[in-house]
Amino acid sequence: MRRWWLVVAVAGLALGFARDASACCQLGGTTCGDPFAVDCNNGVVCFIPWRTCNNCTCTTTAGGKTCLPTNAEPGTVPTLTVSRSASQPGSLDLAWGASCSASGPTYAVYEGAIGTWYSHEARLCSVAALFATLSPFGGNRYYLVAPVAGSFTGSLGSGPAGAERPDGSSSCAADRALAPCP
Repeated sequence: MRRWWLVVAVAGLALGFARDASACCQLGGTTCGDPFAVDCNNGVVCFIPWRTCNNCTCTTTAGGKTCLPTNAEPGTVPTLTVSRSASQPGSLDLAWGASCSASGPTYAVYEGAIGTWYSHEARLCSVAALFATLSPFGGNRYYLVAPVAGSFTGSLGSGPAGAERPDGSSSCAADRALAPCP
């Protein structure tokens, strides 16, 4: 009886190593984004009852971890530049670098009050371009830009200690998907 379990374990390990390195393990179906995906391990061996989801990325969401298609990750915005608008006095021009995501996300612009950290709220949602002009609220303000893909907002950047910035008082998408860019 013990030999039989050893053979099954070795065969499962061998099959696991032969799988796509970008695979995720999830509970439920084998389609990326299965609503029953409760855990994944970046392509390491999936043992029963876990199933492999190939070409997916292990993603942290508000509900835990899930597997999303590799090309559906919102990603992160690498740079943001804010300057006075030459065309609209009293407004600001924001320009940012494209997300590392291959999915071609739209972008969300957030504004908050300096000194009241994490007070940011969504000002613009579904911006298709890599720039926007807006009239700021009064006082000293800060701005964040995040990519949006489907119902997921990507990274809002990280704070000085390297921790991901949390959502503010309002968001442009139902959930966050935080994963390194493919």
